[in-house]
Amino acid sequence: MKFKIIYYDRIDSTNRIAKELAIAGKPSGTVVHAGVQSAGKGQYGRSFDSPHGGLYFSILLRPSLDLDCLPLVTLATGLACRDVINSSFNLWPHIKWPNDIFFKGKKLAGILCENIVSLLDKNAYSNLVIGVGINVNNTLNDFPLEVRPIITTLFDHLQIQVSIHTLLTLLVIAIMQNIDILSKNRQVILQRWQQYDYLYEKSVVHTSGAMAIQGKGLGLSSQGHYRIQDNQGAEHCIIGGQLRLSPATNEKSISQ
Repeated sequence: MKFKIIYYDRIDSTNRIAKELAIAGKPSGTVVHAGVQSAGKGQYGRSFDSPHGGLYFSILLRPSLDLDCLPLVTLATGLACRDVINSSFNLWPHIKWPNDIFFKGKKLAGILCENIVSLLDKNAYSNLVIGVGINVNNTLNDFPLEVRPIITTLFDHLQIQVSIHTLLTLLVIAIMQNIDILSKNRQVILQRWQQYDYLYEKSVVHTSGAMAIQGKGLGLSSQGHYRIQDNQGAEHCIIGGQLRLSPATNEKSISQ
C-alpha cells in the first residue's frame, strides 16, 4: 500500500489541509502529519488544542465504497487504531461508538472522518479524509485542567517515549487495510469491532437536540448503527447524536 507523508511542525488542522489537498487532486494515500495542531477538528464542529507529543494525522483516500458504507469508515478506523495499540504496546483499549479509543475509562484517541462525495450508479466515489489524534508522548500537564480527569496518554501507562514515526506508519497501513476489508465485507469489520465495545451492557444516555434516551448499550446493528435498550425495554438504533456513559455508571464499570 503506497502512501506519502507531508509533515508540518504546526498547523491548525490536519483534516483541513487534507481536504484542500483532495480538492487540488493530490493522490490517494497522501498523509498530512502535524507535530502540533492549534485547532484540531472534532465531532459537531468542536475545536481543540493538540499539544506537542501527540500523534495527529489525516489520510486522504479515494476508495470505492457503497454509499451506506461511508459511515462505517469511522468504525473501521477505530478498530485499526485499537489493534495497533494492542499489538505494539500490549495494552487492551476499547472503542467508544462512534469515534473514540478509551483505555481504563479515559479517552486515549479520537477520530474524525469527512468526505466529499460524487455519485455514480450505486457507488460513492469519495475524497475521504480520515483524521486521527492519539495522546502518545504527552503528559496530563500538557492539557488544560478541565480535560485532565477524562483523558489519558500512552506515556501515562508505558513510561517510555514512543517513536511517533513508527506508530504513524503502522496506523496508516492498518487503516488502509481495514478500509479495503470494509469495501469487500463490512461484516468482518463490524463483528470484530463488537469485541471491543466500550459501552456494551453499560448504562448509557443518548442525546440528540432536546431529546434524551437513557438505557443500556447493546452493541452494533448489522448496518453499524448503535443499539440501546431504554429503561422501559424498547430498543433504539442510534445513527447520530451523542452517546455517553450515564452519570450513574459506577467507577468500577468505568475502569473496565
